[in-house]
Amino acid sequence: MKLDAAQVYVVDDDQDFREATCELLEEEGLNPRAYSDGNAMLKRLDPEWGGVILCDIRMVGMDGFKVLKAVRQTAPNVPFVMITGHGDVRLAIAAIKAGAYDFLEKPMQPDVMISLIRRTLNARKLVIENQQLRRRIARRGSMASQLVGRSEVMRACRKALLDLAPLPVTVTLYGETGTGKSLAARVLHDYGEGSGGFHVINCATVSADGLQYELDDIARDTDTLFVRAVHNLDANWQTWLADYLRRQDRPRVILSFTGSLKDPAAQTSLSDELLYLLNVATVEMPALRERSRDVYLLLEAFLREAAARYEKRLPYVTKEMLTPLGKHDWPGNVRELRNVAERMIIGLEMNLQRSSRGGAAAHRSYDEAMLNFERDLLEQTLRETAGVKGAAADRLSIPRKRLYLRMKAVGFLKTGQE
Repeated sequence: MKLDAAQVYVVDDDQDFREATCELLEEEGLNPRAYSDGNAMLKRLDPEWGGVILCDIRMVGMDGFKVLKAVRQTAPNVPFVMITGHGDVRLAIAAIKAGAYDFLEKPMQPDVMISLIRRTLNARKLVIENQQLRRRIARRGSMASQLVGRSEVMRACRKALLDLAPLPVTVTLYGETGTGKSLAARVLHDYGEGSGGFHVINCATVSADGLQYELDDIARDTDTLFVRAVHNLDANWQTWLADYLRRQDRPRVILSFTGSLKDPAAQTSLSDELLYLLNVATVEMPALRERSRDVYLLLEAFLREAAARYEKRLPYVTKEMLTPLGKHDWPGNVRELRNVAERMIIGLEMNLQRSSRGGAAAHRSYDEAMLNFERDLLEQTLRETAGVKGAAADRLSIPRKRLYLRMKAVGFLKTGQE
């Protein structure tokens, strides 16, 4: 939800006074919003709003003190200036004790009112800026728990995301498959200044008609639109997306692109106009082979995560088990390592993938293709049953003994293991 652009809420049941006050504020370049009673204002009030409330003390029904009490409960940091009658010193003091920022006496002197409002707005601005700074400093530590890694490239990646998070600029995340672009998009949203929704459109699965429908049907309270896999769009729909990115009445957009925006081959797959729009603010998500020192940190984090999800104990990890991980080039990147951790938790072999980088993948025989299919089926079923082999056998409608034989055939069981 976007915060109200008004700077001053004027609450008074006297229409003539209310209109005259708003007119004066507008002449001074301030943006007022008028309310005839406190309840209407309270329905609009947001705790993060950066303005000031100017409220009369004597109103029919809900008087100024009742409004002040409700404001202190729902938006305690929003400054509240009470308007008192001439000579009501006792009420003015009571208002300050009740939590009002300051007070003004009727009839108000315009220069005194404008000076107080500007001073109050500046104080409110400083409070908000300090809160945002404290949140950003705190988030530096928490971001490291989500985007795990101590390598130089990962620290640089986190800094770039943290710097871009509060800005309303379009961001493009690019890199190899499995590097964590979706997680980074969520981090940009969560660590931003907005409080609205996070909407995802996956270009790899949505149809052309579906893309247009989804872009037109985004909820008004959406702060961030994440458009995944833009490289899957054909030329016509790249043009349509480019037109959407030029619109002013849209949420902040984050896009992901599998590949490198610096690669000429990748650039030719994008239209010129979309490429220019994507190249405003870019963050490359590093491949896992470029941050090899992070492998063991990530493995520990993924093991703990999987153990909690499957309600299993952490496995005993030996040096012999870790050795192949350090030598592997991780073609599936962080996603592959997460899969390895899950297999370890449910009692399967690590089954590291072979890299096909540097040339075309070798043609597989029929037998090899079928073996890979069986391996994937068994792995998926064991994950769904949290590694409980009896449940997996039941789901596959095969005897438990046959399940063990097939697991051994695809390399899921160690020698001597049942």
